[in-house]
Amino acid sequence: MKKLFLTLAVACLGLTASAQEKGDIRFGVVAGMNVSNITDMEMDSRIGFHVGAKAEYNLSENLYGNAGVIFSQKGNKYSEGDVEITNNPGYIEVPINFGYRYKISDGVSVFGETGPYLAYGICGKSKLEVDGEEAKVDFFEDGVNKFDFGWGVKVGVEAAKFQISVGYEYGITKVYDVDGASNHNSNLMVSVGYMF
Repeated sequence: MKKLFLTLAVACLGLTASAQEKGDIRFGVVAGMNVSNITDMEMDSRIGFHVGAKAEYNLSENLYGNAGVIFSQKGNKYSEGDVEITNNPGYIEVPINFGYRYKISDGVSVFGETGPYLAYGICGKSKLEVDGEEAKVDFFEDGVNKFDFGWGVKVGVEAAKFQISVGYEYGITKVYDVDGASNHNSNLMVSVGYMF
């Protein structure tokens, strides 16, 4: 799985490099808030963040493709009485999207995009707190998949090179290797970006 992830990431960067020669490419940075959960666990969403960089290639006046490398914090939480559980895995994520941009006026446009993402878990803890006593373990222990693959959609507006967007991702790969369970990453994102 790790070799597949690295191969696809290198392929995305290669696509970006070849597109740069055509002169219709721009780069940007993005950061924002995640509201994530893991389905089928009867736990609450938790607030996290994402930050990274992306490259965008214009296929035509309105159509474009983009790819990025993003650190994204996901997970979930549970709290009842004196018991609190928090899962906060961190992933390196490579989203690959195709989108449509509609120009409203000079320097202002709206856009929508969709596509798959590949992610690999690199850090994170599961924390259990009972009556003030705290215990932490590595989130990606046996039975937890480090590799995540899913699909995302995003809509937003761009003005003066700044982008504001809202997106949603749903993981197709299970987070926990448990028979009969449907535990997938689910993530609502609010992002601010700047394109150079």
